[in-house]
Amino acid sequence: MTKTATVLVIGAHFEEVEAEFPNICALLSAASCRVVILNPIGGWNWTSVREMGPDARENLLAASSAAAACLGCEKVVWDYPVSATAGVQDEICQRLADFILTVQPEIVLMHWPEDIHPDHRAVARYTRHVLGCAPNLVPDLGRRLSVKEVYAFQTGVIQAYNYVPDLLIKCSEESMAKAKQALDCFKGQFPADYASTWWQNVQAKAQYWQMLSGDAPAEALKYLGPNLPVDGLLLKKILGERLVGIGTDAWLRWSALQY
Repeated sequence: MTKTATVLVIGAHFEEVEAEFPNICALLSAASCRVVILNPIGGWNWTSVREMGPDARENLLAASSAAAACLGCEKVVWDYPVSATAGVQDEICQRLADFILTVQPEIVLMHWPEDIHPDHRAVARYTRHVLGCAPNLVPDLGRRLSVKEVYAFQTGVIQAYNYVPDLLIKCSEESMAKAKQALDCFKGQFPADYASTWWQNVQAKAQYWQMLSGDAPAEALKYLGPNLPVDGLLLKKILGERLVGIGTDAWLRWSALQY
């Protein structure tokens, strides 16, 4: 099958995509995109993970890969520790530059830069930096970025509380079923039933955005750049009527100041 585009999703932690916006990735994969999920931060030093014993890391890696496969995606998880990437940010940026130049995505989905979670904010900062200068961060010459569009995805409501999207992607019954299957891969991995909580959150956010999408639950994206797509959004060409626009953040803020 011919791929329509390569999409790179950069989410901080190993469960980030499946727990927050799985439908978007499932729909892109179903539209014949190659979807690669990169999680730079392993999360193995989370207290809840360390308390699960010496096999927790391998079990969660397996669950994470299986969850991505349910969505039709590839998954790469690095081992940088939670809350402790500041001392190795140069290393992460160089490694991220090589990864992006190897994968050659046309579309990148990244964290909202104003997310209040420190790991999310750090990974957003690294991603934004690398997308601006990746060829300068690798030793070999002649490699160029192919990125045409960059979008910020929504994480937990309290984390991205000031996130106002520009675009909504309507979920389907098939994408929701894949999302549930993906999150089921994490069942039994934690003392608490995180998988069920994540599934409830996915449904709640999708149902909330249905108020703006019109006729279906939806997941949200915010357009970040790098340039205005004067010939139309590639993402729209891929997803068609599933992608709908809403009032932009700038328009809403400007409108509010008039009253």
